[in-house]
Amino acid sequence: MPRLEKKVAIITGAAQGIGAATAELFAQEGAAVVIADIDEAAGREEAAKINAAGYNATYFNLDVTSRTGWEECVSFTARVFGKLNILVNNAGISHSKNIADTSDEVWDRTIATNQTSIFYGMQTAIDTMRQSGESCAIANASSIDGLVGESRFFAYCAAKGAVTMMTKAAALYCAENDLTIRVNSVHPGYILTPMASRDAEQHGQTPEEYTKQFVDRHPVGHLGDPANIANGYLYLCSDDAAFVTGTQLAIDGGFTAQ
Repeated sequence: MPRLEKKVAIITGAAQGIGAATAELFAQEGAAVVIADIDEAAGREEAAKINAAGYNATYFNLDVTSRTGWEECVSFTARVFGKLNILVNNAGISHSKNIADTSDEVWDRTIATNQTSIFYGMQTAIDTMRQSGESCAIANASSIDGLVGESRFFAYCAAKGAVTMMTKAAALYCAENDLTIRVNSVHPGYILTPMASRDAEQHGQTPEEYTKQFVDRHPVGHLGDPANIANGYLYLCSDDAAFVTGTQLAIDGGFTAQ
């Protein structure tokens, strides 16, 4: 039996990378998937790919930094599919800047995209999920940098650390108010995604040159791929994790065990 049969999921940043891998996996596991992404061309292409494989996906153009956008996305999902069971707050950006080099613009954009968006997403989704009476789940993208610090990612660490604690607080709220909504965070190590390519560009490196320096920091001896994280999201959003809320799932090749 598919692990997400008859579930409805919103996945942000689902046009590429980890988000796309998650959307494809969730659809294969029986969920109707809303691909919420600001990149319309890539988002529609990803939805078409999933539908062509015989599964159920639709695209919604979402700027995760917009509260109005979130309200419209959740409303759209409830109207089209009748409910919302799962939210994966996956969208994010990264700027490789230490505290001395972080501009106000980089700070504001990083916090808006990686932290405030998750506040908007959780608050809006919980309001709709509580009406369903069904088992629901929220998975938030934090990072190894939500558990440990890295000087070269100052604003990113600030946002991801906040996501870790926001997740705990939201999980407790749902439990204390008898809502059947579990809230957990996922903490990837270095993953081979388009974000890594953009980070490499900031340093004038190829993705291969950029990521090579991080391999040895993972005790397993290699970096992760999007499917590793997608499977973590699947576990937390399925009934297999019915007794799991307010926790942090590190999928990091041992990075934070050191």
